[in-house]
Amino acid sequence: MSLILSQHIRLRMPIVPVRMGGLLGGNAACGIKEAWSSSFVRRNSGLRRTLEVVTHRNGGDLFGVADLRPMAQSVPEDNALAKFPKAISVGIRLSDAIVDQHSPHEAIESSLYWHHVYRVVSPALDFLAQGIQRELQSNGYQAFPVPASMPYNRETLKGVFSHKLAAHLAGLGWIGKSCLLITPDFGPRVRLVTVLTDAPLETGVPLDRECGKCQACIVACPVRAFSGTEFQPADPVEARFDRQACSVYRRTHPCGVCVAKCPIGRHIQQATSSNIQR
Repeated sequence: MSLILSQHIRLRMPIVPVRMGGLLGGNAACGIKEAWSSSFVRRNSGLRRTLEVVTHRNGGDLFGVADLRPMAQSVPEDNALAKFPKAISVGIRLSDAIVDQHSPHEAIESSLYWHHVYRVVSPALDFLAQGIQRELQSNGYQAFPVPASMPYNRETLKGVFSHKLAAHLAGLGWIGKSCLLITPDFGPRVRLVTVLTDAPLETGVPLDRECGKCQACIVACPVRAFSGTEFQPADPVEARFDRQACSVYRRTHPCGVCVAKCPIGRHIQQATSSNIQR
């Protein structure tokens, strides 16, 4: 499907001719309103489908749209991002072979895992976000691609916008005890990128699940950065995660053990391997 397909969708809006001396009567006005409303829904449904196809054809594995309006109260009004009511979330699945073989204690400069995540997958996500941004902009909407990895505030260790929040609200997964997004299909073995927009796209429903009694990431973490507390939207990140401890360790080590040890990602991989062997 062409990247400009949605432009054609946008132009094919029905024209309803009504002749009443230049004025619209009640029934005629209702007819035009319903026709334009129906066209509006079809056009934006088509735009969402176009974006989803573009994402998957260019290497994306996950696609969803989040409604950010429930979170508007937590964003300062002077924040330039507060004007965007929707967020498109896109994810790429990590290589199971690379995730499984790496050691959290190896040096960054010799880590295949670090290279895969930050030099291969993250740039690919930024490429996807740029394509989505161009498609939205060509259709007359504003779009703000949030970088997949950089930049972020090195003092607060916070990024421009939370990719995990967008993905959670879009229904792509839930926030686990590791503070990672846990997807039903790939566990936490994904990387994410976000495009903020004012396009009236259909949104998903947040996926609310819990990790239950599982302690895999908590036990495996080399710096014991996780408290084991389940995610609650009102709680600060500090209630679940010691960001500083994790950051200090990852200055010299790629880690990622919380990604590798999550049983959901491992079970998906094992089930796939079992099916292949059959």
